[in-house]
Amino acid sequence: MREEKGALTDVVDELKKVSQREDRVEFGQLIDALDHRGYGPALAVLPLIELTPIGGIPGFPTLLAFTLAIITIRLLMGYEHFWAPGWLRRRKLKSQRVIKSVEWLKPVSLRIDAKLHERLSRFAGPTARRAACVVILGLLLTVPPLELIPFATSGPMIVISIFGLGLLYRDGLLMLLGFIGAVVAAAWGLSGFFTSGSGGFST
Repeated sequence: MREEKGALTDVVDELKKVSQREDRVEFGQLIDALDHRGYGPALAVLPLIELTPIGGIPGFPTLLAFTLAIITIRLLMGYEHFWAPGWLRRRKLKSQRVIKSVEWLKPVSLRIDAKLHERLSRFAGPTARRAACVVILGLLLTVPPLELIPFATSGPMIVISIFGLGLLYRDGLLMLLGFIGAVVAAAWGLSGFFTSGSGGFST
């Protein structure tokens, strides 16, 4: 869709702008910045943050998964705006870490904005959106245990971002890739988890 041109980059710029106001930025401020843009941008950008340096903070992938779960449930239930509990909104991150992360994302967002557009929109409609929400919630359940394995949470987050991009651009092809990717990510995550577990019990 022509009107979505630059949409992802606009979100990245907005997150950077919010983070530049003080030395530490509240999670609620980032959520509010995304709320103005809608569910597609939130589900596209937030998972990608896990791939940046800030994703290496212990516990951050699980915190991010919890945030994404709340957003996804509200999308599934048809709510127009985001919501997060006060304790989550008050969590603070160092602004410099957030700024570095969104700067890392900027070239990625520019390339995505230049390439994606509406196609096979019948696969990005209400039914596909509801199905994607259910799959996303399933993927998010895998994040806390996978955080014990280095880089293992990246798989589910990438797939969730693909769904978010599909919703943002009404790109049915991306939605289909998201469903396929969910199966691959789940299988890969389970394989890594059990391999790691068996290794831990070996003598």
